Amino acid sequence: MEAYRKGMDQEAIEAFSLALRHLRAADREGSSIMDGATREMEQIASISAFKYVPDEAFKLFILYQEMQNSYASLDYVKLGKLKQAFSMQVRKVRAMTAQAKQRRLKILSEEVNAGMHTLKKEHAGALEMYPKIYVVKPGDTLPGIAARHEIYNDSYMWPLIYKANRDQIKDPMVIYVGQDLKIPRDITVDEIIEARREAGAPEPEKIPSGAYVPEKGG
Repeated sequence: MEAYRKGMDQEAIEAFSLALRHLRAADREGSSIMDGATREMEQIASISAFKYVPDEAFKLFILYQEMQNSYASLDYVKLGKLKQAFSMQVRKVRAMTAQAKQRRLKILSEEVNAGMHTLKKEHAGALEMYPKIYVVKPGDTLPGIAARHEIYNDSYMWPLIYKANRDQIKDPMVIYVGQDLKIPRDITVDEIIEARREAGAPEPEKIPSGAYVPEKGG
């Protein structure tokens, strides 16, 4: 009888240990999910989504709160389901924010163009407009943005954009849809050459003829 009782005790201990391991594994996964969701919310806030698409951004925030509640109550099954909905809403908010910013920039551009109409007629071909802000689109990279004809028309000039936006770009290999990137225009030839050198251009000093170069140079 004593041996039987000890056997039952050992089984109970092993069952408890197994349950504890499962709980710890689930907690680690839950913690990882919440860490990722928190980073996503920080990025959503950084691209001003609550300003441009407040309704959809608020829906995302509600999902985030529900995830926090599920994590706190150890309901990891519900947390996993909420994660899927949260990820879909993140993509939706990013896309809608980018679209809203593009519409806003288009309106501003039209207003500027209307105001410059007379000047352009008087100085045809002497004035070219270059944007000072670029909204990141799906698939964009810093070299790809720099290569655009209205930006720098030279992919090797991407370090100029990176340095001007270090407040929101931690890794030059990682940018997010909807980010407003400042495009430096008040730059010198020396700065352009240095940027091309940092980017690994074969001959940094040989700036392409079609690349953006301010008239004052450096």
